[in-house]
Amino acid sequence: MTPERTAELVAAWVRFYTRGLPTRIADRRINEIDADLHDHIAHERAVGSGDRRIALGILSRMVCGLAADASWRGSHKTTSAHPAGPEAAMTKHKNAYRSAAGIAVVTAFVLVWAIGAVGVIGREGDRADLMYGGVLAVGIIGAVIARFRPHGMARALLATAVAQAVVAVIALIAGKHQSPVSSVFEILGLNGFFVALFIGSAWLFRDAARRQPPTTVDSHD
Repeated sequence: MTPERTAELVAAWVRFYTRGLPTRIADRRINEIDADLHDHIAHERAVGSGDRRIALGILSRMVCGLAADASWRGSHKTTSAHPAGPEAAMTKHKNAYRSAAGIAVVTAFVLVWAIGAVGVIGREGDRADLMYGGVLAVGIIGAVIARFRPHGMARALLATAVAQAVVAVIALIAGKHQSPVSSVFEILGLNGFFVALFIGSAWLFRDAARRQPPTTVDSHD
């Protein structure tokens, strides 16, 4: 995974959480993050850091900044267009649900992309990466059992996060950190990145469930 491709992933995340904000505010945030990533990569290369280490550092910063990103969006989100009363509650419920679903889908997509592009455990094509099929299966089966309702989806995404963590533990027990292209830090860092995103999605689904009006308790809409 190159630093540039990792920076593209971060840029996609920034575009996602700035969606719906006034163009001026969103563009300023996107440009700020883009410039910061460019400077970070240039500095790390100047001091001799390897590309894989730089990429993991960028991912780590992204995970650590998820809460700050959510807070930033909340402080810039316009509220004047929100309706009042029950309709406002329904709007907030839908927004929380869509955000949770969006993060879950994007995280699953990025996981599949990482497996095919560079490999998450060891080199690209390492058979150990097949274990992530089980991680995705946990999420899909859990969502179907939950019938996509927010309470059930929160549990399904939490289970997916646990499955992701279990894969990392298995990889370390199997000695994958002894590979020339992997280390304990890299295995824990990459898997921790996905664990954090799945947990974030679960938290948003839980928030959507709390915001769900009583009259819509049987529907995720």
